[in-house]
Amino acid sequence: MRNTWGLIRNNICKALLYIAMIKYYSILHARQQAIFNSIAFILVLVVNYMANTLKLNGKTTGEISAMYPNMFVPAPITFSIWGLIYLWLLVYIIYQLWLAFSKGHTEELQSHMLRMRAWFLITCLGNIAWLFSWHFQLIEVSVIMMCLILYALLKIHRNFRIALPVESKRETWWVQVPFSLYLGWISIALLANITALLVSIGFQSSGTVAATWAIAMVLVGTLAGVFMVIYRHNVVHALVGIWAIYGISIQQFGEKSPGSFAVFAACIISITVLFLSVLVHFLARKPRNFKI
Repeated sequence: MRNTWGLIRNNICKALLYIAMIKYYSILHARQQAIFNSIAFILVLVVNYMANTLKLNGKTTGEISAMYPNMFVPAPITFSIWGLIYLWLLVYIIYQLWLAFSKGHTEELQSHMLRMRAWFLITCLGNIAWLFSWHFQLIEVSVIMMCLILYALLKIHRNFRIALPVESKRETWWVQVPFSLYLGWISIALLANITALLVSIGFQSSGTVAATWAIAMVLVGTLAGVFMVIYRHNVVHALVGIWAIYGISIQQFGEKSPGSFAVFAACIISITVLFLSVLVHFLARKPRNFKI
């Protein structure tokens, strides 16, 4: 009888030790994941610096874009949003490192990394691969990389239920805002990338056909923004869409080529629709107190 109880006690101790080891390695893996994410983000910043300051393959990102003129490309000032996106992604990097190495947040860290998985790492690698493919004028590859980034961002959006109510206010600002900005911009950037691909294989860069295509892309971007507001309550995504389409409108304003005014008018309508969708969203959420 004594031997039986001793055997049971030993098995319980082994089980508890095994559980403790699993928890330890789970935390260790989550911390390693946070470190890898941080390194990948730093590499993205370095390659972006190389691409534009040191002129990767002899040209800046904007100079490559100018080689494929079309009526959907926004004004150069529009691309300044990358600074805002990278700033918010830096906030996210600091947040996940804080979770990883501050005391009392092990469960939150594990939950976070279980949802993040490798998706942020994939966006970083996709970003770097996009820059190289774009600067070496492998436009078909750049479109594939952009699709990969978009897919990874959609997975993050879904896993974190971005723009939906969450228990952690920290997560709202340090996770949801950065990835909403990123997703909103990539949604439009992919359409621009596809348009550049078409120009690279001989599609008209101006004229009625080009204007019709640009208007169609504006419509797709508008529908994506409205969908995200109505079904996912993601206002940030729509605001980024407004900024991107505003950039297209100022690029087309005053142009003399056929169809430019039609593209400009489509942009104004798009901005109005997106703004109204955001306004209706906030009005619908605002509590109403009726007095009799």
